[in-house]
Parts: sequence; structure tokens; C-alpha cells
Amino acid sequence: MASSVEPVGAGEVLLHIGLHKTGTTALQVALADARDELGSHGVRYPGTSTFQHRAILAGSGRKYGWQGNGAREVPKKHWADLVAQVGHPGRTVISSEFLDDVDVDTARRMVDELGGVAKVNVVVTLRSIGAILPSAWQQRLKAGYTAPYNQFLKMVFAPEQTPKANRFWFRHDQVEQVKRWAGIVGEHRTYAVVIPDGDRTAIFAAFESLLNLPAGLLSGRPIEIQNRSMTAQEAEFVRRVNKEVADELSWDEYTRTVRRGLVLSMVEQRRPAKDEERIRTPDWAADEAETRGRGFAEGIAASGVHVIGDPAALARRPVAGRNDKPQTLALDAAVAAAAGLVRRSSTPRITRRQAARALIRRPRRGAGGGPETAEPDAQ
Repeated sequence: MASSVEPVGAGEVLLHIGLHKTGTTALQVALADARDELGSHGVRYPGTSTFQHRAILAGSGRKYGWQGNGAREVPKKHWADLVAQVGHPGRTVISSEFLDDVDVDTARRMVDELGGVAKVNVVVTLRSIGAILPSAWQQRLKAGYTAPYNQFLKMVFAPEQTPKANRFWFRHDQVEQVKRWAGIVGEHRTYAVVIPDGDRTAIFAAFESLLNLPAGLLSGRPIEIQNRSMTAQEAEFVRRVNKEVADELSWDEYTRTVRRGLVLSMVEQRRPAKDEERIRTPDWAADEAETRGRGFAEGIAASGVHVIGDPAALARRPVAGRNDKPQTLALDAAVAAAAGLVRRSSTPRITRRQAARALIRRPRRGAGGGPETAEPDAQ
């Protein structure tokens, strides 16, 4: 395990496999905001927008949207444009959550097109699986998912794994994820960054070291991502809305009205009262998560890759408690959701860039928040 690490070489690529819910969006927002300043330090964050998702989707050949209901191919030019920008004397950083779902053959091809194993380094960000579970469920709700949290947990931990469970663990089996990429670029070019729960600076410090940037260049930016977790009542409200309308909508319609209109407005336009119920993981699932986490911690420590942070943090048991379905919703939450729908129905459609910018408010103090990424085929 390494407490500090040498930066990747000049002229090389740092490819960030941002496992969902590990602070990836916060990092991407900081990188985009610092793009001009990064250039003065010989670091390139390709593109002109906040996120590189379209390029990664195009490069991996993955469609965006509900599979079989509105999924669209992303033009290959987005990947070609990104690849064209990696050939410069300084360091290049590429980051996307969608890289955590890429199969080995596709990953190997993408690495080759980015310069090959002599040029590409891989960094995987990790967080305790117990902290990821409620966040992953909420993320699915934002993409039309209808199963309650307890049912989602039973699916994830079932002895007989379904295709959806297999897909979840393809992404979130942290040891296998790291080994998969290390098998392509080599252990000496693979970095595992452990993000302790509640630490909103660890990911920035790690990338500042890997990119040879001054301390604080990323973590000290006056940016705040408005992406808090939903309360139990808000999550149940969204789930029930999904049950009523998701099957009647295309992906584009769902994204425009429910995801961006109702959910984003409800979450961004209010601060929950302190006594509003939070989502709790039942004891049996917390035990399962702790067991898995211990295995991940041991596997990462023994993986042979560069480790930044303490793998023991991956074994942290989540806060457990009863998780009954709420029957009420705070009035201001309902008003915020309804207002978002009204605004969506009475104004022109916004562009993708405007939608991405809706995640960011500046200037504000701190660089906190968590990642915000769609699960387009979660339905």
C-alpha cells in the first residue's frame, strides 16, 4: 500500500475508471472548471464540456437509453475527437463512470487506441460497498427503476444471481474490476484509490498527486455539486411515479419530464428537515455488505497494484435500521417536484450542455457532493 505515489509520466494518459458513486462527478466538475489552469501545468482534460460520457459511450459501442426503448447510438466522432487530443507532450486525464461496465476485449481495444500499454495508466476509485448500495438504488430510481430498496438488496445478494445482479457485481466487485484493468495495462500502471466514507477531499488529493498538480488545485475550487441523497420519502415518491408512468414513456420523454423535471427540481430546490427519514439498509444486508467489503479490502491490499488510501475502509459496515415504505411526503418536496414539471411543460427543451450545467452551481464554498450518473438501462 502506498501513502504517496509518483505521478504518471509526461506524455502519458491517466484513464479513470470511475466506479459509480465514488465521487467521480465531483472530480469531473473540478477538472472541467480547472481546464485552463491544468494546461499551464501540462495536463489536458480533453473536450470542452464538463463530462466525457459521450466519447466513452461511442468508444465502447454502447447505446445510451433504455435498451429496447429509445436507446441511441452515440456518434463515433466523439471518441475519435477524444483520441485525437491525447497526443501531446503533457499528461492527459480521461474520466467516466461508463468505463466500469466495459468488457475486457472492448477495454483492451480502447487502451490500444489511446496509445497502448506503454502510454496508458489506469486509476480505479473505490468506496465501501455498504455506502454504495443506497446510492446505487437511488440512481436506478432516477432512470425508471420500480423495485423497493429491500427488493433491490435481495436481488443483489441472492445466492442465485439474475442478469441484473450479475451486471451490478460486474461493476462493483472491486477486486475483479481492478484485476480486469491491471490485466490489460499491468499492475505497475494500475492505481486503486480508496475513498473513505465522508471524506470529500481524498479523490482530489489522489489525482493531484497522479497528475503532478499543486495541492489544492482541484480540491480548493469554489464549486459545489447539488446532488444530495434523497430522503426515504422522496425516494418512495419517485419509485411510485415510475410505477405509474415509466412504461408509457420513451427514454427521452422520461429523462425530460421525470428525471430532469420532477426529480432534479425536488432534490435541488429544497433542504430536507433534520427529522426527515433517511434510507437505511436492513441489518441482514448490512451484514452481507460488511462481509463483501472485508473480502474487497483483503483483495485490494493483495492485488499488487498501487494503492492510495487504506483498503480497510472498504470493509466499513453501513448504518443499519428499519426500512419501511413511507406513506407521506413533505409538502415542500411535492411543490418542488410539481413546479419542475410545470416549468418543463411550458419551456423549450434544454440542450444536453444546459442539462449538464444544471448539476453545477458556482461560486459556492467547498467542492463537495457526490456523483451524478444515469443508469440508462436500469428499467
